[in-house]
Amino acid sequence: MRGLIPLAMLLSLSPVLAHAAGPEALPDRFIAAWNAHDPKAFEQLYQVDAVWVPIAEERTEGREAIVSEFAKVHVGGWAAKTTITKKDAPEVHLLRPDVATIFFHMDFLKDGAPVPGLQRALILVATAKDGDWKIAAGQLTKESPAR
Repeated sequence: MRGLIPLAMLLSLSPVLAHAAGPEALPDRFIAAWNAHDPKAFEQLYQVDAVWVPIAEERTEGREAIVSEFAKVHVGGWAAKTTITKKDAPEVHLLRPDVATIFFHMDFLKDGAPVPGLQRALILVATAKDGDWKIAAGQLTKESPAR
């Protein structure tokens, strides 16, 4: 019985441990938030003063505004009908112990198939505060055709 108490305590901490993961966990956390179509899921991903560039013509500043923009496309918008998946292993570069860049390609899927013209690359700047890695800045870019 004594062994069950520490195990139960460890299991109850699992959401906390998930956030304590390094910057390499952010792509999967972003994908999970997108695929859940729950704007609240994005709140845990972004620093309070984050900057998000979903397309070249737009810049959204602050977690609250970023989450609001995700809500517009995920609640009854076009994104509610899609999921995303990674196309490759993310490249993570630790610039300092608390700052990293992350780059990966992803596909937008509808009914399990890639949506033509919606292949994207995502670059993130992540920062850690008290060991909790979050997105400080990010930009979606169109994937260039193979050369």
